[in-house]
Amino acid sequence: MSQSKQLSYDVVFDILTRLPVKSLVRFRCVSNSWNSIITSHFFINTHLDRAKSLSHNNNNNNGYLLDTYYNSSSPNDLCTAVYYSDRTLTEISMLQMPLFDVHMVDFCNGIFCLRNYETNELYLWNPSIRKLKMLSTIHKAHSGASYAIGLGYHSQNNDFKILRIVYFERSKARPAEAEVYTLSTDSWRKFVISLESEPNIGSINEIDQLRCLFFNGALHSIVFTGKQKFILSFDVNDERFREIMLPQNYVDEKFEITFDALAVFKGSLASFVCIEGQEGDRDICYIWVMREYGVVESWTKIIVPLHLVNMFFGCTDSGELLIDINDSLVSYDIERQYENNLGLESTSLLSYTTDLMENLVLLDQHNEAEMKSDTPLTPQRNPLRQKYPSLPSWEVQVTNDSGEGGTMIVPRSKHVPYVPWTGGAVEVDFVEECYSLIGSMKTWISSNLLPVFLMKLTS
Repeated sequence: MSQSKQLSYDVVFDILTRLPVKSLVRFRCVSNSWNSIITSHFFINTHLDRAKSLSHNNNNNNGYLLDTYYNSSSPNDLCTAVYYSDRTLTEISMLQMPLFDVHMVDFCNGIFCLRNYETNELYLWNPSIRKLKMLSTIHKAHSGASYAIGLGYHSQNNDFKILRIVYFERSKARPAEAEVYTLSTDSWRKFVISLESEPNIGSINEIDQLRCLFFNGALHSIVFTGKQKFILSFDVNDERFREIMLPQNYVDEKFEITFDALAVFKGSLASFVCIEGQEGDRDICYIWVMREYGVVESWTKIIVPLHLVNMFFGCTDSGELLIDINDSLVSYDIERQYENNLGLESTSLLSYTTDLMENLVLLDQHNEAEMKSDTPLTPQRNPLRQKYPSLPSWEVQVTNDSGEGGTMIVPRSKHVPYVPWTGGAVEVDFVEECYSLIGSMKTWISSNLLPVFLMKLTS
């Protein structure tokens, strides 16, 4: 290709940020300069920002369901299913966990936090690029300790942080501790759990959820100190603990809580509460919604007329509750009081998320384990009995500066064999395909009337 046809660094950078992860991983082998761009910390963060923008503008689905399947002779499988707005499910992947004896404890922006319960080792895992990072340990596991863990995203620094609260349920003499891991520094720090009302919170008797809820830039847990029950929040930006009081009449004293769990309900912090009725044969459920974050007076109680509720998994963006009723996964529309059985057996390992986005985080990190390619779905391993949706390898999903998505068909070079996106030998003609992609991107961008960007391309 002659020098006159070369694209400037800024143009190549901007175009590459609009491509999906699978293409970018393959494009690392085009040249040293492209590899340097794609693996740079700045590019990884810029690509993540675009992925988050596209995820927020995606109205085609109502989130994702994640479930773990145990295997006796191999690592566990992680199943991912799209929950569409029409209340149907389609399984889109079945990935094998990267190691034996690890379990998912939290996830945020497409990154998973895994834990080995035998050794208490923690890992960060990005299944999009098959990267696993074992975290350095701050100390050995405490005898008799319990842990609450949360993974959050530091928006100001484009960084990920893990909060681990160590507490001792049966020991009032041993104070709870907080440990915070920062990905960018690959280090842990200890914190005293200090509140404005109490410089040292002391011991914690119980934490209702062992997975913290990440919302509004903070990780949240319902804790009980023996004196009171409240929501403990940790802001991942300023690294301060705060106390959010529960409503005064959170639970009638004559009832016993079966379980309660934090969630995000239509953009607000909420707590789903299930208590045992006086007769003992019917549950009483309701959801407390904090209409204005941090304002105790804004708590609003909504009755949920359901019974035989075993577990609560979260709320969809549209406000539907995902719950376990009689061992079946059910979505419940509060406004319409409509109960829909999703036809899937419920498990305690089921989770829901709205932000399962592909990204390049950890691409610049050392890999701790050999990642395997996607496990093909079979009827035996597909509980939803849906066909696996396979897209053409060069049908690229892109987004413009306005956040609008589109599909671009990229012409293939006749001499390029299929190469798995996890790596492999590539013929020289693959470079032609990459530049064909650039040309198609230019055509797509110009057709979507981006004059400023088009001016860069034609200058």
